[in-house]
Amino acid sequence: MEEQGYIEVKIDGKVGNKPLKPIDIDIAEIKEIISDVETFLYPTRGEKAERPHISYKIEDGSARNLFYLPISVVLLFNGLSSEIKTRGNIDFLDNKRAEIIDKFQRRAAEKNFEITFFSSSAKEPILKINKDTSYFKIAATYIETEFVLYGKINEEGGNNPNFHILTKEYGKLVVSASEQQLLEGEKRLFKVYGVRAKGKQNLADGKPFDLKLIDYITYNPNYDEQKLDLLIERASIKWNAIPNVDSWLQLIRGGANG
Repeated sequence: MEEQGYIEVKIDGKVGNKPLKPIDIDIAEIKEIISDVETFLYPTRGEKAERPHISYKIEDGSARNLFYLPISVVLLFNGLSSEIKTRGNIDFLDNKRAEIIDKFQRRAAEKNFEITFFSSSAKEPILKINKDTSYFKIAATYIETEFVLYGKINEEGGNNPNFHILTKEYGKLVVSASEQQLLEGEKRLFKVYGVRAKGKQNLADGKPFDLKLIDYITYNPNYDEQKLDLLIERASIKWNAIPNVDSWLQLIRGGANG
């Protein structure tokens, strides 16, 4: 059996004019602290499912939240906490761990608490979080995704090969491409084309940027009217076979919700 140790999340502060004690912490808050520590140590569902036994108790000395677990997990806790202190930020952490530290930071700032991390393998405090620290999670300003864009290509070339496409949705966009992509096939300048591109999308206004061409899509605004009429006719026959369309739709919706 692996050697056991402990980690400690100590909360110092005041309730009114009196020092915080374990009795001042509601069971909902205790449950949240336990869940947060578990997620910090085991951020994924798979890791949580396979984690070792962890026991917990709360002691006086403000509010000392003690977690007893294998020494390897204590060392992981030490390493992550020390790196946060050394860097002075949580940018390097994965999203879930960063969210936990961000939550501790906001609690410390809002309630004027000091939250200190200790462990059985470190004599000194590993990390302190209080109103003077800034371990906040930086909110994402964009997402990386793939786009299908249609518009007129009105400029090509440049020192860094690219083309400009004038779209109805976003206006003019710059799409980087290789020389081979620009030269192969027919001339596209001043023609309407579709393009598949990967890049970033601004979460504030939805506009794409840092676009890189994947491939071109020939734009064809015409459609086969006879084929469209045939599809409508076929669909109409299927709808006519349903005695009560409203009841059928309600049944489908109910089935989807269930």
